[in-house]
Amino acid sequence: MFMKRKRVIFRVFPFNRFTFPVLLNVWEKAGIDSYFDIVISEGRVACKEGDIVVYSFMTPHLPIIAEEIYSLKDKNVLIAAGGSHIDGSTELPLKIGVNILFKGFGEESFKQFGNDLISGNIKDGGKTYSRKVKTDLNKYLPFSKYFKMVPPLEIFRGCLWNCKYCQTGTADYSFRSMNSIVTFLKGLKEKSFKRVTFISPSALEYGSKIPGKPDHSSISELLETVASFGFNFFEYGIFPSEIRPGTLDKELVKILKKNVTNKWITLGAQSGSDERLKELHRGHSTYDVESDIEIANSYGFKVNLDFIIGYPDESEDEREKTLSFIRKLSKRYRVKIHLHHFFPLSGSEYQFRLPTYLKDEDKKNLHKLNNDGIVTGWWEKHEIAVKNYFGWLKDNYPEYLNNYT
Repeated sequence: MFMKRKRVIFRVFPFNRFTFPVLLNVWEKAGIDSYFDIVISEGRVACKEGDIVVYSFMTPHLPIIAEEIYSLKDKNVLIAAGGSHIDGSTELPLKIGVNILFKGFGEESFKQFGNDLISGNIKDGGKTYSRKVKTDLNKYLPFSKYFKMVPPLEIFRGCLWNCKYCQTGTADYSFRSMNSIVTFLKGLKEKSFKRVTFISPSALEYGSKIPGKPDHSSISELLETVASFGFNFFEYGIFPSEIRPGTLDKELVKILKKNVTNKWITLGAQSGSDERLKELHRGHSTYDVESDIEIANSYGFKVNLDFIIGYPDESEDEREKTLSFIRKLSKRYRVKIHLHHFFPLSGSEYQFRLPTYLKDEDKKNLHKLNNDGIVTGWWEKHEIAVKNYFGWLKDNYPEYLNNYT
């Protein structure tokens, strides 16, 4: 039986702050947390022998995580990690020094991990918890006594689609029940929270069984139920519950207008090239993007649009199509363009595809669009991140670079 009380350090970054309240809820419901000293750390912790440090990350965060884990290698601590990168591949996490890995649906695996720590079944690590069976989303809520904040509630896991740049659609999809959502809403009210938001890969496909065919009754029930609680702010159809183009119609925009408080909605346009959209398996066209914007604007919503540039094998002609589409939309509609740079994510079909880097003339054009207030400059930070990632690979794991084409 596990006797010596150990510290479990949950390493919080801006990119994983929604994850740990749910995992701790799993432990708290099972009483596992009472066996440990739980530490929530938003900065590096001076670790001591016997500590367990828990991470969660995506592919772009690997160099940051690796640097920190390298510094812990002589501390005799146990490193446990999960997240979408590990779902797709365990090779690099193992190389950087992760001892315990979580693949697939993490809640029940994390519960088993806690019980294994208590019983002493984990000695030197080297273990992977892999769970392919869907977790019942209704079992756990993102409430934890160790966190003051309450993350948005995940109401839709997985995706009905399987876009080539994204890993989300590789997992079976499932929806949280209305009873579970109501329990969450009551919990927020008891804690005097004034804002409610949800996590959904495609906001208007909650409850749907057919890709691209929203279930109007499910959306209506969801939005009307939440609105009935009277929160000061109820945001839906905007991060982190964006809308897939081709799913918005006049009936749904009326339901949104009646119930939500956000004045903007977000559409994942992703490209201004219909050929690229088809290649990505997006399931929508540029016509769908423009049609949804027109509907949204006509009912008083402004529209955030997400686009990606730097796709694998992206030609100058393709990039110009996207930029021309962006210019057209910005002239005709009330929109704001968020421009991202492609990053190959673990587990996606594009996971080993190289980005197409921008030429100086491309950057000049994008800076002009930014200066004119048409697009945000996010693409520049993302370009730096992807170049840093490949530079890190070249310096530390050059053999891994051979996977990329």
